[in-house]
Amino acid sequence: MPTGRSPVEQIDADRATAYGYTPAPVNDTRWPRFADDLFRLAHDGAALYVDRDLIAVGLACAMLTELAVMGHLAIDEDILVVIDRRPPPDALAHTVLTEILSQPEPLPVPDWLRYLSARPAGYATVRSDAYEQVANRLVLSGDLVEVPRKRLFGPPRTVFQPTDNNKAYWACARLNTAAERGRALDAFDRVLVGLCLSTGVYRRVFSSPDQVINRLSDASRQTRPPVPVLLRHLDRLVGNTIVVGS
Repeated sequence: MPTGRSPVEQIDADRATAYGYTPAPVNDTRWPRFADDLFRLAHDGAALYVDRDLIAVGLACAMLTELAVMGHLAIDEDILVVIDRRPPPDALAHTVLTEILSQPEPLPVPDWLRYLSARPAGYATVRSDAYEQVANRLVLSGDLVEVPRKRLFGPPRTVFQPTDNNKAYWACARLNTAAERGRALDAFDRVLVGLCLSTGVYRRVFSSPDQVINRLSDASRQTRPPVPVLLRHLDRLVGNTIVVGS
């Protein structure tokens, strides 16, 4: 049956299904938007519940993970390498892949995490950090709206308000239900839990984090390469105190 997808989009959809990363279709494509769910989990409404720079590093890792699980990136001795140059159907993933390809030589994973998560200096640059890029993707998909907030000093700042609270809290409810009932996590949620653990977002997500932390740590590392390596670099970069497998 015709799907209306381009050949590249169909390849990515088939990969998502084969690897077990099957989120709801967006714009008639399947793309594992780990970064979108991590963004939602780090917020309560428009309020961010973890450090802004910390979650930016986590979102940078999530963006690389999206490309990795879909077969565009691999890691060779901690160096991030492109193994599929075809443009992904997701616009943000396409932007990130283009940036990686623009470098004359492959770079280490920590360098990319720092670069993608760094806030641009000054106001002249057009590059956004991972936090703003993921927020903008959610705005474009209709999941968030930008809301200006006045401040006593300085210019107004923009916060991002969910347009549908049920959708915004679905990932949190889904993970809590699995943790409390001892259900096995699917491939998508194993990656998502790993990102939550590495960034400390798990403390906001789970109602009894101390009781489930060890089991979730084990489950989050039962993922296809190179996801465990990406999570390990994220752990190191944010100075995470959770020692997986201890």
